Amino acid sequence: MNHPDFVTESKYLQEVLDYINNILPSLAAQKDELDARVAYAFAHMNIDNPEQFNEMTVNLSLLDGQKTKVSQMQYAQGKPYFARVDFDAESHYIGKMTLLDDLRMLITDWRAPISSLYYEGRIGQASYDCPDGTITGEISLKRQYQIENGKLDGFTDVDVTASDDFLQAALGASKDRRLGDIVATIQAEQNRIIRAPLRRPLIVQGAAGSGKTTIALHRIAYLLYTHGDKLQANQIMIMAPSNFFLSYISDVLPDLGVNQVVQTTFADYVADTLEWGKWTILPSLTALADAINGGTQSNEGMKTAGLKSGLGFLKVIDRYFEYIEEGCIPTEDFAVEGFSVFPLETIKKFFYDTYRHLPTAKRKGEIEKYLQSALKKELPKIIERVEGECNRRAAEYKKTFPEDAPEHEMKVREIFAQRNATVKRIQDKAKTVRRQYVKAFQLKDVMSYYFALFTTPGLLAKLSGDVFTQDECRLLIEETLRLYKKKTLQPEDLAPLIWMQRRLFGIDSDIRHVVIDEAQDLSVFQFIALKAALPKASFSILGDLHQGILAHKGITSWKDLLPIFEAEPFLLEQSYRTTIEIMDTANMVIKQLYAEGCEPDVPLAVPVIRHGGPVERHIFSSHATLADAICKEISAAREAGYRPIAVIGKTLAECQALQKKLNLPIISEQESPYEGGVLILPVYLAKGLEFDVVIITDETQYTSEPLDVKLLYIATTRALHRLVVYGLR
Repeated sequence: MNHPDFVTESKYLQEVLDYINNILPSLAAQKDELDARVAYAFAHMNIDNPEQFNEMTVNLSLLDGQKTKVSQMQYAQGKPYFARVDFDAESHYIGKMTLLDDLRMLITDWRAPISSLYYEGRIGQASYDCPDGTITGEISLKRQYQIENGKLDGFTDVDVTASDDFLQAALGASKDRRLGDIVATIQAEQNRIIRAPLRRPLIVQGAAGSGKTTIALHRIAYLLYTHGDKLQANQIMIMAPSNFFLSYISDVLPDLGVNQVVQTTFADYVADTLEWGKWTILPSLTALADAINGGTQSNEGMKTAGLKSGLGFLKVIDRYFEYIEEGCIPTEDFAVEGFSVFPLETIKKFFYDTYRHLPTAKRKGEIEKYLQSALKKELPKIIERVEGECNRRAAEYKKTFPEDAPEHEMKVREIFAQRNATVKRIQDKAKTVRRQYVKAFQLKDVMSYYFALFTTPGLLAKLSGDVFTQDECRLLIEETLRLYKKKTLQPEDLAPLIWMQRRLFGIDSDIRHVVIDEAQDLSVFQFIALKAALPKASFSILGDLHQGILAHKGITSWKDLLPIFEAEPFLLEQSYRTTIEIMDTANMVIKQLYAEGCEPDVPLAVPVIRHGGPVERHIFSSHATLADAICKEISAAREAGYRPIAVIGKTLAECQALQKKLNLPIISEQESPYEGGVLILPVYLAKGLEFDVVIITDETQYTSEPLDVKLLYIATTRALHRLVVYGLR
């Protein structure tokens, strides 16, 4: 408040707010007009009128853009910008949108190239990249603002991205029920990931709390801003581990002015692509949850999942394609009435070589075109040969019998009648022979082929060869058919199905970029299938191997993806979510994965700046006293102003027992919507979420087995401010 620039800064803020308040009513009026126009068009729509349809499409697009503008302006009424950078004596105020007043830049979008100076530049000589090349100059000022409800509460001059006080204030705030944006506190290493080139594959190994998910969403906003001329929101896909997780991140993109991005899970993507009807897909955590709830580290479902997720099963599926293709190739030349039109060997060459790059069904279509063309070309020649042969026979007959012989005229007529009948038969046959011949290429649907692999006696064992043992084949068949009878699929059936769909029939997709979060839980087979199914798309892949609780089927090293994406992982070691005390505790947990003196496969999280209270540990002698302690802790946390509070148990049964005693909402499966507040959930559903306070119900249930270590690590790293660990004797 005593800063010599305070008056000037307050005046500038008011100038910006006045401009926003002046133009907002007209923007809102334009939105309302478009809204009314769209509503009228819907009410009077003639679906057979292409002009009306095109006009509706244009108006819907305009309405969506206008809604975003109005929403941004309304947000800017309270906080129009959050930072300023002076570069070569020109001031740039950075906010969530671009705001121009008579060609004067009032606010610069955080995604603009020059905004990188705020996130990465330091006072003095600096540069940034833009479409015109690299711009070099001098940063003379970097300033951060505290603006609330349109009022300037203060500002701080800094040298790096965010001052310790500014960053701590952001990190120390109480958590809302959903994930929020971080445009004001993006760190240099995060900024480089957000602004990475669109077409280059991006793999990010990020420690718990490093902001992977938030970075991924900000990257989407950046890509749309930078490549808006060739990339639309509906051409970007976010692939998350569950709909529960999607509900948790649902507010971030709209807050950044981005709508219509495709948000899905791998299961939903495959189901939508195949359009298979009433099949049920088990949630991806089902087998793991069954094992955890059953007190084991593995079960038949997990073993089956591991077999179906590996490259060995991909090899089996590829062999199966050869088997399918051999069965749909004709066994004879393409012929009409015994006359060869197109040799079988040439057809095979087209099928296996010339059109090898096409899906099987499309190869059939290309070959059918050739057959039609060949038939059109060869039919006159065949008829000419038939007529020539008849003429030859007639001439031979004339030489044998004198013309005045009584049978002569009858025999000649008979020969020419046979000729005419044969020609007509050939002409009639030519109308249907192509359709009949290509029936050999007829394909069944993908689901029929897939289950035939398990239901045809001896087929899986024959194709497996050196891939699976007899016992493994038996397990695969039994587990698959057990669910098949219930019209149910394992999640691990989806990669083979989408792979088969692409190879047999092809997949049409306009997706240009895919963001995969919690990527460590996808299998290599899934990545291969996705890349093949979405050939136009680039990929941003983010995950944490230390949280890989689906290691029985997921990837165990980012090197597994190098043959697919040819990208070295970008490491994010800094953890911003938790306090130093909590992160130190979490690191002690995850170190159990490594023998003493061994370096971790991926770096441990490095806690940043923020201290908090010590991690509390308490041991109880009964479930009743444990439940009482949880009640008291929740009450104290609420009184302290904490909002999202998670009670994390290991098993669902433990959570259900606590629910009866505590009368709190419970998250029992991964498709539940995230509503915030105080809740109980099993640890295997906690990944990706964060809470002000976390209460771990019974640490003694976690063993030193890798799965248990990762589960406890996940539970520990969900806490932003306070972690309480309980146990039972």
